[in-house]
Amino acid sequence: MRFLSGLSALIAALLVGLTPARSETVQLEFDPGHTHIMFSVMHLGLSRTYGEFEDFEGRAVLDVDRPEGVVVELTIDIASLDSGLQARDDNLMGGSWFDVKDHPTMTFKATGLDVTSETTGKLTGDLTLLGVTRPILLDVVFNGTASDPFSSRTTRWGFSANGAIKRSDFGMDFGLSFVGDEITLVIETELLQRDDE
Repeated sequence: MRFLSGLSALIAALLVGLTPARSETVQLEFDPGHTHIMFSVMHLGLSRTYGEFEDFEGRAVLDVDRPEGVVVELTIDIASLDSGLQARDDNLMGGSWFDVKDHPTMTFKATGLDVTSETTGKLTGDLTLLGVTRPILLDVVFNGTASDPFSSRTTRWGFSANGAIKRSDFGMDFGLSFVGDEITLVIETELLQRDDE
């Protein structure tokens, strides 16, 4: 079996016993308390600096019959960036870096999924940053599902994803002599399926 074909079987099993009129799609919402959108970049070629975007909104939709057509949409609030040093974060908000005044958000929209195994796949999408849109590729791992211990009508879905972009592709080419061009992306998330919706 292949990733999300196996997942499709799981979705189908979850749908058995629900109302017959239930759609063959699963609507998922990101759990902000268990979602981390992180990045790292080399500094002076000596060490990696890490950061996380803490505020975002988004949705995901899984289709039992067409897992390759999965919908994932994210809008990330740039000003929610936390790199562990306020002075650095303030600098990153300026015009030489994220230019948050003119570009307060970045967005991701999935364009397709290539399933590679029962639990892995390659998710393609368009990332818009600084008003520039470029395709990106994320390696995705499906970590499984679990019943929410605090809600008998909620199922949690776990995913991990990682990838890399070049910031210069989006016009962020300031400081390339001391801050790396390649940005590593890491996303850990739990998505919620509300069984009563």
